Amino acid sequence: MTFVVHRSDEPTARERGAAFGRAHAPAIRHSIAVYDRMFAETGVSAGDIRVPDWAHEELSAMASAADVPLASLLAVNARTEVLAGKGPTECSVVGAGGLLAQNWDWHPALSESTLIWIVETGSGWYVTLCEAGTLAKIGLNDAGLGVCLNLLRSSEDGGHDGTPIHILLRQVLATCRTVDQAIGVLASTKVTASSAVTVAQPGDVATVELSPGGANVIRGSIGAHTNHFLEPPKRGTDTMESVSTVPRLGVVRSAPLLDALRSHAGHPNGVCRHLDESLPWAEQVVTVASVVMNLAALRFHVASGQPCTHEHVQIELPTSPPPIASGPLASTAAR
Repeated sequence: MTFVVHRSDEPTARERGAAFGRAHAPAIRHSIAVYDRMFAETGVSAGDIRVPDWAHEELSAMASAADVPLASLLAVNARTEVLAGKGPTECSVVGAGGLLAQNWDWHPALSESTLIWIVETGSGWYVTLCEAGTLAKIGLNDAGLGVCLNLLRSSEDGGHDGTPIHILLRQVLATCRTVDQAIGVLASTKVTASSAVTVAQPGDVATVELSPGGANVIRGSIGAHTNHFLEPPKRGTDTMESVSTVPRLGVVRSAPLLDALRSHAGHPNGVCRHLDESLPWAEQVVTVASVVMNLAALRFHVASGQPCTHEHVQIELPTSPPPIASGPLASTAAR
């Protein structure tokens, strides 16, 4: 069992957005409601969100079809920028040996509207796990380019005049064919909130630490990252206060991939994150989903919850091999 899968093959962004909005209106409204409450409880306001014309066209059609305000949908796509360091902390990423994996840790209320979106275009396809109403998050495209995201925080975060990171992730998945191309897009785009985007293909992995002061590009054989800067931000300081980010980084750097994703070291704040009920509602966080990508084989596996209790299930993609009959992740993780 896994999240709902939505498949798009419409020829234009407007038609794709409209079809998605019609199909997932209740889930989109749920995403908006959760973020409206999170914004209110953290004392932030969305304001005027700017997105590129191509994204505006798709989101406008989605909002109209789902009968929700466009401004609300823009705020959901810019939730990282709107929160600007407030709210939950998230995520553990590791990429090595042709695999790229992430536990997405975020507010448990968003599990209800999380889904998998597969988009086929005239030139290829991409798949992303995201909240209904956002254009992308964790993903893989037909060039074997995988993308993961970690939230960072810096003293320079703030403002809405950059490109929202979830819009930027869609741009990378839809337009980039190599790690170098992805680095070029990421490092040349203005952002107003800090994050780390790990991009990988077989034999090539890089993490781009984005912040308003500029980008750090970190390359190596392993693309491990959690929620603190590995290199000092270009301007300002790292303001992440998570007590678990350094221990989690040690786990994903040292343990076998699946063991790392299921690790409870530091429970409840391990790589496999469990709810700490003592936290205020707006700061609550769990592992909502776990993703493992085999970049060479074009396989995308998703666990629809904490990987300690939820199996990673292979998602059928347009050009990937059929799902493995037994042990859906075993042979992938062994490669």
